[in-house]
Amino acid sequence: MENSRFVTYTDNDRETVRKGISEIARILLGTDTDRKLSMLLCLDWFMDPYYKQDISNIHDDLVNLLQTVIISAYEDDVIEDAIDLLTSYELPPFPIIEQNRNLIPQKFQDDITYLLEMK
Repeated sequence: MENSRFVTYTDNDRETVRKGISEIARILLGTDTDRKLSMLLCLDWFMDPYYKQDISNIHDDLVNLLQTVIISAYEDDVIEDAIDLLTSYELPPFPIIEQNRNLIPQKFQDDITYLLEMK
């Protein structure tokens, strides 16, 4: 049975995203798992075309940051959410993942294969 989790984000999280990639990275590469999960959920709102948020100024850096999170995070939920963002809103190539795939836990390798082979 999977454990359920409740994640939410605030206006403060949205403001953090609007401050730029360095502020997003500070959270996603930090040590506070709950904060990371909130930021990833907030990024879903920004990346979803339905909400018409213009993140073109950070798009490429954000894709690279999400790849870095996937290869470096130690929390399964964080890795899973970052993979979900890339799977939902981006297309390969993902060179950071391709070059560092061996750093990603085995339990995510099927998802990574799918991510790298999407068209």
